[in-house]
Amino acid sequence: MTHRSAQRWQSVSFALATLTLCGAALRADTGPSAAPHDEKSGAMKSFVFLFRQGPRQLTEAELKRRADEVRAWALEQNSNGHKLDPRILDAQLYRLGPDGDAAPVEASSERPITAILFVAAHDFADATRIAKSHPGLRYGASVEVRGWGPPTQPATPANAQSSAR
Repeated sequence: MTHRSAQRWQSVSFALATLTLCGAALRADTGPSAAPHDEKSGAMKSFVFLFRQGPRQLTEAELKRRADEVRAWALEQNSNGHKLDPRILDAQLYRLGPDGDAAPVEASSERPITAILFVAAHDFADATRIAKSHPGLRYGASVEVRGWGPPTQPATPANAQSSAR
């Protein structure tokens, strides 16, 4: 990693660590009755926001301002029952290609994912609305919204027999 790249990651890591600490302190410990529910199923759906920091390095003042804004945003989201659960990713990564060989990380045109945030929302539109309100967007970050859940169970002869009954 070059000196400039290491310096950028250090700045990004510091800012994101601050965001994680804020998020961890703000995690909602609410029961099902406190969270808004989907009319049909009675339960919130699970989404993840994938954050990529933009190329511009933020000043110390911008980092502090962003951390303050994210903390206020997180408090609001948790009070609305969205149960934020943030994670910050290390700068160190190892990428494998389809053949199992290491793929060069620098060859990717995408910025690496720097943080993930698990969110409870009514549906995809609600999750997208929440992501659009994230303060990090004003500071050069991009956010990808994805639904998630447990892997589907592959069909096996035993599963096919039990479902046919």
